[in-house]
Amino acid sequence: KFDYKVAKNTQASSSVVIPAIVVSQLRELVTSIASMYHDNPFHNFEHACHVTMAVDKFLRRIVAPDLDVDQLRNGKKSRGELASHLHDYTHGINSDPISLLAIVFSALIHDVDHRGVSNAQLVKEEERMGLLYNNTSVAEQNSLDVSW
Repeated sequence: KFDYKVAKNTQASSSVVIPAIVVSQLRELVTSIASMYHDNPFHNFEHACHVTMAVDKFLRRIVAPDLDVDQLRNGKKSRGELASHLHDYTHGINSDPISLLAIVFSALIHDVDHRGVSNAQLVKEEERMGLLYNNTSVAEQNSLDVSW
């Protein structure tokens, strides 16, 4: 549930200063993830970067419906009510930095260790992997496991 008081006191993400050690750790993490991508024609790190950038752009385009600003000006709706409406309309995605991080991170890791073949072919070539994931979304589940 949206809490206007909390949102009002939340710091804008553009004003957050990330310590150098954290930036360094993030670079190491991304470098590690990049190294787990194979050099195949499509499901490679370049593809992961494109997907990650596209997801980031889509997230930035989640906007409010046409809100009646006159209702705010005339006092019919409070800022809190309008902010709550915006939060509900966007499913709270843009007001939750942890959700944003999870979505962008998921895009980055979505094809880690992808062998460049379909799941059906992967199950034939890697029987143990098929058994491990019950022959269901084998490449995808493997990507998640390897990334962690």
